[in-house]
Amino acid sequence: MITRTVRDVIGDPEFWPNFMQSELQGPPDMRGAMITDVFVSGDQIAIQTKGADCGQTFSMFVVEDGELRDRLTRVLRPALSAYEAVAAEI
Repeated sequence: MITRTVRDVIGDPEFWPNFMQSELQGPPDMRGAMITDVFVSGDQIAIQTKGADCGQTFSMFVVEDGELRDRLTRVLRPALSAYEAVAAEI
C-alpha cells in the first residue's frame, strides 16, 4: 500500500498560493509558518498561517474528493507547523 501525505495533495508550503499578497512576489518564505486557521467551503480547503518570514498567508485548494478533504482537515490543525502538517500521513 502506498502511503500518502498531505504534501502529495497540496504540495509544499513554499508553493502554496498566497491570496494575502496583492502582487506576485515569488514563492513565499514559509520558514516558521504556523497554521492559525483551517476551514472548508464547498470543495475548497482554506489554510491561514502566520509566523513565517513572509508574514501572514492565506491559501486555498480545491479538493473534490469529500473523504480526502475530511482527512486533510483532521490533519491540518491550528498551532501546527506548516511543514509538520504536510509531512503527516493521510
